[in-house]
Amino acid sequence: MSSDQPTVEALQEEIARLKARVGELEQIADEQRFFRAIVDAAPDGIILSSLSGELTYANAAWHTMMGTTDNDLGTPLKEMIVEEERLRVVDAATQIMERVEWRGEWTYQRKDGTTFPGQISTFILYDRAGQPQVIAGIVRDLSEERRAEEERLTLQEQVIDAQREALREVSTPLIPLADDVVVMPLVGAIDSSRAQQIMEVLLEGIASYQADTVLLDISGVRVVDTQVADALLRSARAVQLLGAQIVLTGISADVAQTIVHLGADMGRIMTRANLQEGLRYALEERVR
Repeated sequence: MSSDQPTVEALQEEIARLKARVGELEQIADEQRFFRAIVDAAPDGIILSSLSGELTYANAAWHTMMGTTDNDLGTPLKEMIVEEERLRVVDAATQIMERVEWRGEWTYQRKDGTTFPGQISTFILYDRAGQPQVIAGIVRDLSEERRAEEERLTLQEQVIDAQREALREVSTPLIPLADDVVVMPLVGAIDSSRAQQIMEVLLEGIASYQADTVLLDISGVRVVDTQVADALLRSARAVQLLGAQIVLTGISADVAQTIVHLGADMGRIMTRANLQEGLRYALEERVR
C-alpha cells in the first residue's frame, strides 16, 4: 500500500469525526426546531427586524394580533404603528442602538386598520464577531389589561359610591318617631360636606315622611364652631321653608357657651335640653 494512501485507521478516525460533526449539526437543528416551536407557541408577539427597521421574522402570536402573514415580512415596523406616534419611533430606534435594549408602549395598527395598545421590549442580537445583526422585539397586547383595569376602576368607584352612601346614611340617619315627627341624631364632627348631607337628608325626609317636626339631636357633637352653627341655622331655615319646625336637642353646657361666644343667632330655633324633652314637646304640639 502506498504511503500516500490513508490507512484504515485514519479513515476510521475521519469517519468518526464526520459522524460526530453530523451529530452536532443534528443537535443544532433539533435545538433550532425546539426554539422555533417555543417561539411559535409563545402568547406574546416575537419579532425580528433589520437594523433599518424592516420586519424579517414574526411568530404566530404577532400575526394573530396584527392580522398579518409571512407575506407581510419586509414591511417597516413604523408603518405598523399609528401615524401620530411614528415620529417617536425614530427616537426609540436611536435609543435602542445606544442602549442595546429599550422598552416602551405603542399604539399598534392592525392590517384592517383597528388599533390596540401594546408594550414592546427590544434588544439587539450580535454575531460571533460582536457586530449587531438584528433587533429582536417581544410585543404584548395590553388590551385585556387595560379593559380589566377600566373594569376594576369602575367597580372601585361603585364600591366607593356605595360606601359613601352607606356612610351618609349612618352619619346622618333620619328616624321616624311618629306619623309627623322624625329625629336625626348627630355624632362626631361636622364639616362642610356633612353639613350639606344633613340638609339634604332633612329635606328629603320631611317630604318623604310628611313630617311637621324635626328633632335634631346634637348631644353627640362635641365641638360646635362657626361652621357647625351656620349649618344648623341654614338647616333650620330650609326646614321652615317646607312648613315644618326644627327642634334642637342635646345642647351641652360647653356647646351652649360656644354658641353664645360665637354670637350665632339661634333665636328662631326651638331648643330642648335632651331628646326626651324634645320628643315630649313634639307630641304635645300634635295634641294642640
